[in-house]
Amino acid sequence: MALAQAALQRQEIRYLLVAGTTTLTYLGMFAAFLAVLPYMWALLVAHACAISVAFPVYRRLVFRSTAPWQRDLPRFVSVWGGGFVAGLVGTPALVELAGMHPLAAQVLTVAVVAVASYLGHRFFSFRH
Repeated sequence: MALAQAALQRQEIRYLLVAGTTTLTYLGMFAAFLAVLPYMWALLVAHACAISVAFPVYRRLVFRSTAPWQRDLPRFVSVWGGGFVAGLVGTPALVELAGMHPLAAQVLTVAVVAVASYLGHRFFSFRH
């Protein structure tokens, strides 16, 4: 128990847990939307849903920001937007050029974006 509490004091561990959960939820939504939408629309809708949950959770649980949310939100959206653009470019490239299934392409894109997103949120979104 003490080891788990000590681990949760580390921002990197909290990020891995929260981002992992957020990513799995996002990918689940993306997979569900793929059943009824073209993959680019599924990507857009899943991102819109995920960001509405990710901001408050990252802000409070991962980075423990006490700054006004109005200050954090635009910076968070700009970092999230970078990952979103990477997904908008990377996913179709992997689907159309490499012949990957859209879900597999999105998983690969998300994995590449994860590290850059952490650094962006740590040093820009929630830096105070």
